[in-house]
Amino acid sequence: KQWYQRRVRAPKHRAKYYEVVEIKTERSTLHLHLHGTGVEPSLSITPDSLSLGHAMVGDTLTSTFTITNSSEISLQYGNTLLGEQRSTVQSVTGDSDYGNGNRSGVLPFFCTPHSGTIEPGQSQEVSVNFRADHAECYRDVVIVKLLNQPQETRIPVTARSWNGSLYVLGGRSPDPRVSLYNTTGGEDATTGGDKDGDGGDDVAGDIWVFFNCPGLGVTVTETLEIGNCRVVKPDNKGAKLTGDYALDPLKADYGPLVKALVVTPPKGVVEPGNNVTVTFQFTPPKELAETQVQFNTLLTLKGETLEQYRVKFVAQIIG
Repeated sequence: KQWYQRRVRAPKHRAKYYEVVEIKTERSTLHLHLHGTGVEPSLSITPDSLSLGHAMVGDTLTSTFTITNSSEISLQYGNTLLGEQRSTVQSVTGDSDYGNGNRSGVLPFFCTPHSGTIEPGQSQEVSVNFRADHAECYRDVVIVKLLNQPQETRIPVTARSWNGSLYVLGGRSPDPRVSLYNTTGGEDATTGGDKDGDGGDDVAGDIWVFFNCPGLGVTVTETLEIGNCRVVKPDNKGAKLTGDYALDPLKADYGPLVKALVVTPPKGVVEPGNNVTVTFQFTPPKELAETQVQFNTLLTLKGETLEQYRVKFVAQIIG
């Protein structure tokens, strides 16, 4: 017996192919008819991005995306993280597609399974897990590739970790063009001390709320979101799952500003995995002479930890 081998190149287009191989001997000629169909590998991924939400440091969040094989052949896939391909970790505020890493060196995001085979018309669910070792904003990119194919699909993923179970969203950074000061002390708002009875240097941080008022007597509304990132029961028995928050009333030293600010609700309970919207309605009193006023109060968050934040209100009369 004599064996012959014919090398067939990979098709470049989705089409039917036909070729004849002619085999000659001293006595006869054999024609071998080759038929083939070029198939284009095709998959779809949903959703095209993932926001895993909020978690306490050390807790794990999980979300999923689905890979569907919409072609006529079995597909082998693999996924990796952009963070695995970089030797240094950049800040979340930088230009990189991925952000802060764990201080331990272990990536905050990881996927399971890392690879697999999907039959025609079938789907595979991939889990993206997040676990952080310090409070920070995180992001990365999951890269999905097919075996021996140049195409890749990128899925941005984000998550946020906190030291405590309660967190606050919605505060704004001060505009550097705005001159900030203490209404009672006349000092720069960034200085320390407790002249306004706002916790001094013991607070966890400042939360800024700005009111752009079109005129005296006109009510302006702003909001903050207070969330509880506890979604699973902790291992330690007796740990607090719900959280409480409370905003102190403005001190009497603020005069007419005390009645000008209405907080709804000023205190409450935040259930695990939920958010509460706190509304601030400010009506500049008509006897107000300044075009800009600043006043402070304390926000206390009591979950598994106790934290206090200084809420700094800045009202500008632009009318």
